[in-house]
Amino acid sequence: MAARDDSFIRGAMITSLIFLVLSLALSFMLYRWGSTSSIEAERVKGQLTNLQNDLRTSNDRITLMRAMMGQGALSDAEFETLRSSVGGDTDMQAILAQFDTHMAVLGPEVDAQNRNYGAIPEYLLDAVRSRNEQYGAARTEALTVRSQSAADVDNARKAQAQAEQVRDTKIGELEKANADFLSDRDKMKQMGEETKDELAKANTTLAAVRKSAADEKTTLTNRVSSLQGIVDTQLQELNRIRTDRFENVQGEIAYVIPPGEMVLINLGSADALRVGVQFGVVDVNELNVEQAEQKAQLQVTKILGPHSAQARVLGEPSYRDPLVKGDKIYSPFWAPGREVKIALAGDIDLDGDGISDIDKLKAMIQMAGAKVAATLSPAGKLDGTLDASVRFLVIGDEPLPSSGVQTEEARNRAASELGRFRSKAVELGVSTIPAWKLVEYLKGINDQVATPLSAANRRGSDFAPQPILGGGNRSTESSTLPETYRNQVGGQGRREIP
Repeated sequence: MAARDDSFIRGAMITSLIFLVLSLALSFMLYRWGSTSSIEAERVKGQLTNLQNDLRTSNDRITLMRAMMGQGALSDAEFETLRSSVGGDTDMQAILAQFDTHMAVLGPEVDAQNRNYGAIPEYLLDAVRSRNEQYGAARTEALTVRSQSAADVDNARKAQAQAEQVRDTKIGELEKANADFLSDRDKMKQMGEETKDELAKANTTLAAVRKSAADEKTTLTNRVSSLQGIVDTQLQELNRIRTDRFENVQGEIAYVIPPGEMVLINLGSADALRVGVQFGVVDVNELNVEQAEQKAQLQVTKILGPHSAQARVLGEPSYRDPLVKGDKIYSPFWAPGREVKIALAGDIDLDGDGISDIDKLKAMIQMAGAKVAATLSPAGKLDGTLDASVRFLVIGDEPLPSSGVQTEEARNRAASELGRFRSKAVELGVSTIPAWKLVEYLKGINDQVATPLSAANRRGSDFAPQPILGGGNRSTESSTLPETYRNQVGGQGRREIP
């Protein structure tokens, strides 16, 4: 009886599969037929549009030619509209250019309604009549001018004799004036030399005063700009009550690609996202991102669009809390549209071996996607610039003997420089954080960043290992193992998972 039921079930399943395959085939055929019909309809529609456009252009040409011949009155706006509509036709362009040349003979006094080939003959006849009338008037005027010129010549000769007499008198006066001028010029030259010397001295004094004023103005302008930047930064800090929080949500997971090793996020080229940036992931329902438990880490592998990118999942999320659409992502070392800057100061020792690890920390910061904008060495030497665009100032310890600061006086001087550097950061509104906190976040976003626990670490409990299921050769807390296994390992705390 059971075998008969199994046969019936298998038959039903086979029938269902056959029906499903036939349904899919029919759907595909209907889809292909609909797509082909849509393409054909679009092609016919395009041909109809082209024919309508050609007919409209031909009508415009006919109307324009009639207006040029004087049939049908068009306003300037209508004529220019028709002229623009046939702008792509080279023959019509040549005809219009010739029409403009011919209409130039009509002159600007002829209105647009009469500027056509039909008006040219009448215009030319009127012009000939006008020129004939002007010629007759000019001939009469020429006879009058000849009579008047003869009388003017006699008057001019009399005036010439009087002028020659006046000229001789004026020549004598000019010679006397030249002699006076030469005498006065010598006096003026002497006065000019004296004035030139005084002017040179005044210019030298004025140049010195101007340079001093310009230097003072530049200094004051720079100071005002610096103070304005500080005021703007402090205003922003007061408005948002800036703290030393690292984590701010910048986006979310838009889609999880099965089987969960790749995801799509809602950040892309429009957000200045670049390949290699890493993000932490917290649950979609988390309200406090800073204290939320991180579900996984993501690394951007491909930019897909303005607000879309592909990222791979680093490690393996917990099966009890998988990645889902809407999970929030964050990175303390990336900000949309700008570069995150970090400043380092003091002696930073990550592993407690007494040797400064500033260079190693710089490499870790750059690997995370941020930039080291300024570094104050243990000896108090500043490399770079600390300004309001810096997001965090990472403070290390006082100078160690191994860092090159040997004498007590040098260490005191370096400590004083560190204090001034820190005060400037406070003035600029830059958040100050300890080195261990920065390393903790670096460790959280990149498995390659790790800080060994030692007696020199400030908070060893903050560097607890993060369990990753199926990671291979990775340790996990004993509390995550079954009860029986924890009873076997006793007080060892944790075991290696084979």
